[in-house]
Amino acid sequence: MIVVDQLKLASLADSNLFLRALWASLRDRFGRLGWQYTPRRTGSQQLVRFGWMSLGTTAPTGVEVSIRYRKVGVITAVQFNPQYGIKEIHPDIGQMLRACVKEAFKRKDQPSEHFLSTQVRTFPQIPLAHYRGSNWNCGPLTNGQSEIGISVRGFDDADLRHEFAVRLVPLMDALSCMTNVAFEEVHDREGEVSARHEDANQFLVEEDWLDDFPTIDRLLRLSVAQLRFCEDLVEERTGDNRLTRAASIFHRATGIYRNLPEAHDVAMALFVSALEAVDSPLSNPASCPACSQPTYKISQRVVDLGRKHLGPGVERIFKESYQRRSKYLHAGKVVASQPVTSHFIPQLDPDGIEGCAMPSAAGNPKNLMEFTSFVIRREMLFNDQSLHSQTGESDGLP
Repeated sequence: MIVVDQLKLASLADSNLFLRALWASLRDRFGRLGWQYTPRRTGSQQLVRFGWMSLGTTAPTGVEVSIRYRKVGVITAVQFNPQYGIKEIHPDIGQMLRACVKEAFKRKDQPSEHFLSTQVRTFPQIPLAHYRGSNWNCGPLTNGQSEIGISVRGFDDADLRHEFAVRLVPLMDALSCMTNVAFEEVHDREGEVSARHEDANQFLVEEDWLDDFPTIDRLLRLSVAQLRFCEDLVEERTGDNRLTRAASIFHRATGIYRNLPEAHDVAMALFVSALEAVDSPLSNPASCPACSQPTYKISQRVVDLGRKHLGPGVERIFKESYQRRSKYLHAGKVVASQPVTSHFIPQLDPDGIEGCAMPSAAGNPKNLMEFTSFVIRREMLFNDQSLHSQTGESDGLP
């Protein structure tokens, strides 16, 4: 067992930077780093075991890797347990691993900055307009798709590409809420593609839109506050992560809604869950005086959230959507029980709308999708105002 202890790391973020630098140092020294990743935490020993890493051309069970901590998420020691024939290939494996830890500790505060980009398609196919922030940009391409670029900091190519993916996913989630479209990264690029000429940062003035898409000249538009929110998201400055969780659920729901019309009940359930995530309590709820169980009042919180942003007129829709979700998730009851065919066949269904069996189009959650994205956008705006009002940036870009 090789133990490198007394690591003076200050936080979870500091510990994860150290780990990223360590994996990069191992790749640099051995040429290749593979994983049999089987993490397990043993709280009684304050130990997290990552699994087995293979170094260079050694077997996958080359070195077992663990870390120790005193405070959860803050590393105090790294443990390596070389196995099998790795010592025959690298007789000085202990010295090499210690050197990598030492190098990683020096490297962790000096990642290099690079700008990476990728193509994304939208559903429906409406490209993003050209926007340029301090740490990311987007714009339309000649093939009808969009390009998204993000400034990332990392320790080698593998680490940079991973960091790009880590930031791309929540950025696309947020953009979905801002535009009502679903995004998907394009991996199978074909032919030559170039950027369409488009002046940067032509902002959407009317932020309180509700229906369809925020388009001007057939391009998706963002507001000043939304561009800045995305900047904060890329830099992980948005405060608590309720909005990122809600945006993630909304984006998954929108992808299903846009691409799987036969799965409207699934999309509906996820839209309601996105609203729950927006208003999830930051502290433990009060307990019921009769049974002492936590009282979350989830359905009422969802209705109150809709009333707060859209007025009392949506109260019935939000109540019915929550009830519909509960019936679907807990009893499997669907609104639409009949497929769409070339012939319409009216039939009775006591559990259906007005006692009739309905085709899949009847379960279309379009209104709920638009209401949900509006609520999330408003909460994003409040978040932006809270973050930037003290610096005087709330009315324009920094």
